[in-house]
Amino acid sequence: MYTRKNYRKLTDLERGTFVQALFHVKSTGLVDHFAQVHSTHFTHGIHRNSHFLPWHRELLLRFEHALQEFDPSVTIPYWDWTVDRSPSDPLWANSFLGQFNSAWGLGRAFGGATLPTSQQVETNQGQGTYDAFSQGLESPIHGSPHIWVGGVMASVRAPGDPVFYLHHGQIDLLWARWQLAHPNAPFVPFGGTPNGLNEPLMEWPDRTPADVLDHHALGYRYDFEPVVEPVRFPLEAVSLLML
Repeated sequence: MYTRKNYRKLTDLERGTFVQALFHVKSTGLVDHFAQVHSTHFTHGIHRNSHFLPWHRELLLRFEHALQEFDPSVTIPYWDWTVDRSPSDPLWANSFLGQFNSAWGLGRAFGGATLPTSQQVETNQGQGTYDAFSQGLESPIHGSPHIWVGGVMASVRAPGDPVFYLHHGQIDLLWARWQLAHPNAPFVPFGGTPNGLNEPLMEWPDRTPADVLDHHALGYRYDFEPVVEPVRFPLEAVSLLML
């Protein structure tokens, strides 16, 4: 199991490798493909219903696996916009994501909205049902960073900006955190399109929300989660167990 980390916790080597991997998947056409997929399905059931969180979790996972084909050590970091709220933060340094604005013609225009606060996040985390949590997380919490960044990030082709994946890494983290705090809360369908637990996700008919509910089963954890060490038995106990 690998760990997704706050981008601030990446080493210089990890940041450099992540940037290289982004340029690689851009060269293969994957970045533009995912931007087109998001654009195609923008009004088809990936927003404003119960598939919003599962669909974007699947998208992130597929993008992450593509990055890992370039370098297996790469993971998608996340951007905690309750803390990093300024265009002068290291996220936007020319050595990191800042360089993509001109390189990829992203047209960023910071400040078009107010970034979510920690109080908004904590209030949302206190919701007791999936439908209330998901709807509150999507709007306004999820929407405002898209608008704050501006340009491509504020359009239906938002995955064309690499910060989309760090932003949705934070959204996915908040869902994972809520799930861990509400282990008995069931998936609640809502919205106007086929949106049940076992209904296919748009673009990927072989995948459903049921396939992605458990992020640990998908092979990753977040850095806020405790590391569970494997149980190690003394050699004497192992010997007895083998009898």
